[in-house]
Amino acid sequence: MFDSIVVGWNESESAGVALDWALKRAGTTPVHLVSVVPGHETGSDYLSAASPTTSARVTVMDAADRMRERRPDARIDTAVVRGAVVDELLGAAGPDALLVVGATPRSERRGRFGWSVATRLAGAQTPGTVAVVPSNVFVGVRSGVVVGVDGSPATPELVEVAIAEALELHEELRLVHAWAPPPEWQEAYAPDLGFEDSLEEVHQGVLDDAVAAASRVSGLSIRSSLISEPPAIALGQAARGAAELVVGNHGSRGVSRFLLGSVSHAVLRDLDAPTIVVRS
Repeated sequence: MFDSIVVGWNESESAGVALDWALKRAGTTPVHLVSVVPGHETGSDYLSAASPTTSARVTVMDAADRMRERRPDARIDTAVVRGAVVDELLGAAGPDALLVVGATPRSERRGRFGWSVATRLAGAQTPGTVAVVPSNVFVGVRSGVVVGVDGSPATPELVEVAIAEALELHEELRLVHAWAPPPEWQEAYAPDLGFEDSLEEVHQGVLDDAVAAASRVSGLSIRSSLISEPPAIALGQAARGAAELVVGNHGSRGVSRFLLGSVSHAVLRDLDAPTIVVRS
């Protein structure tokens, strides 16, 4: 599915979990371990043994060596670059790679909106796929690949990625379509009693279309759920104990994104399963 896997590296526990998760699924796919040192490159980066770049190079090579000992067949290389973390990781990954980062612990987030490196990567206005790995990923038994289906033009691509992941992991594909009934109506504009039923039929049709597309793939176990809840809440609940969650980022821009957020952003704020965000 992916030509390579790029893992954002620092010395945190969450980065170590993300690297472990990436190598576990990589197989023969090359893994690039990238450490980003904030700021601009200077000549002293190469002349001083104590420079941030030199220190980062030592730590990332040590991490790669430890992983090679544990996984002798793994294909790992390392790189250290200077610049803005989000920009450099996006540049290192490209559209055909899976970019993997660890989830920022809640205690380390800045501000109530939780704009961590992971959420900024997932919300980037460039094509590609980002996997955000929570620290509890290896706790307990996990099963199933959950995908959020919303009927948008990006839905076929999301389902395609989720199918590939389910086949790769030998897991059941779980398609979830969530919709929230309209709020209370003013009496003058209240619809007839069958309105909500007809609305539910429309949403069921969205889910049925996705199921029909996935059913064309042989050897795939499929389950579908129509849930009457806000999408972020429904997906968060469906992903509890899942092997993976696949969601889309439709590229909202400007003030609307800042004030309203998105389903992918809300899911990443309360992460339970490794979450793959397909950027449109």
